[in-house]
Amino acid sequence: MKILDRTTIASGGWISLQKIRYLGHDGKVRTWESASRINSQGAVMMIPVTRPGGKLVIIRQFRPPTGGLVYEFPAGLINPGEDPVEAAVRELKEETGYVGKVEYCSPRVFTSPGLSSEFVHLVEMSVDLEAQSDLATHFDESEYIETFLVGQDELADFIRQAETDGCGVDTKIYMWAISRGLLRQ
Repeated sequence: MKILDRTTIASGGWISLQKIRYLGHDGKVRTWESASRINSQGAVMMIPVTRPGGKLVIIRQFRPPTGGLVYEFPAGLINPGEDPVEAAVRELKEETGYVGKVEYCSPRVFTSPGLSSEFVHLVEMSVDLEAQSDLATHFDESEYIETFLVGQDELADFIRQAETDGCGVDTKIYMWAISRGLLRQ
């Protein structure tokens, strides 16, 4: 299995659509269509937990591809020359106003490999609530983000309420909750 070539079908300011020709496991040449970020250094997705209290920092924002509001863990793109740890600290502050400490940073993992080449680093962070002073955010011009502190024991109800309200919930929140047995009630 091997990529033979990639052809750009369409391109915008942030994303390109590509046609990929590859050699399949059976020796046949096959094609696939894929979306890719342009000039991407990857992204970070943070799982911030407050200390004391152990609450999750979750955001809600309008996501045009979904046509609605989506609850997510904070996330953002890595700037050129920036490592994932630096990006995580910067993005958490920009999106939520909180200053966090990185406890763990994963290697790159793919978010939707059947659709996109996009990858993220999953970053566990602690947020010392007693050390926070200025919760000023620094959104990009197109962003409007709301921040929620959600108790881990409240997460299942929080997700159900989001769905009742017609909001989307990012897969990564579900996976985090499932991995801790919080949705099997």
